Amino acid sequence: AFALAGENLPPAFEWPLYREIARLVPWILKAPRAGILPIRGPRTPEGGVMITHRSRLVVRLPRDRVCSSSALEHQSLAVGGRAVTLGEGTFRKHLPSATLYSPRVTTGEADEVRFLAVIEEELSVLGVNGQLICGRQVEIELEEGRVPAFPVAVHGLREADSLLLQRTGLGRGQPVGCGLLVPHKNITAAD
Repeated sequence: AFALAGENLPPAFEWPLYREIARLVPWILKAPRAGILPIRGPRTPEGGVMITHRSRLVVRLPRDRVCSSSALEHQSLAVGGRAVTLGEGTFRKHLPSATLYSPRVTTGEADEVRFLAVIEEELSVLGVNGQLICGRQVEIELEEGRVPAFPVAVHGLREADSLLLQRTGLGRGQPVGCGLLVPHKNITAAD
């Protein structure tokens, strides 16, 4: 995780940001399951993300690349015509959580029923047992253009399943944060 400073990020900044990161650490292009988690923050009127003192760039990467990721520290990036600077990096381990969430997961399916069937199949292949909750469809920009995506929560996870899902993710587009799951508040049924 790296602190961010500089100009607000423009809309559809994810691929330009990933390309800038890959310019500095080219190994990320070949690192399976490596990706940049969605940057959280207030939205700008144009649909970008405001950079605040709490903004962080979080890169999911294999354990054997943690040290080499320090090459990103204090680097300046040009992202969609905007300048941002990275601060010092800190390491975060995956922590088990009964509920995981990703604000956007894509399989290429626009139909929610077919989308959920693909995700359920992925969970089955991984041997993960959990309940899915799918939000309203959104569109995201991938290298091939705009594609449909859905916010997804997986809850009722065992510890081992939670850690496995955090390492593997769901769907495609993971380099730019699609399908990267992070711990979320637990979901319980109302009495």
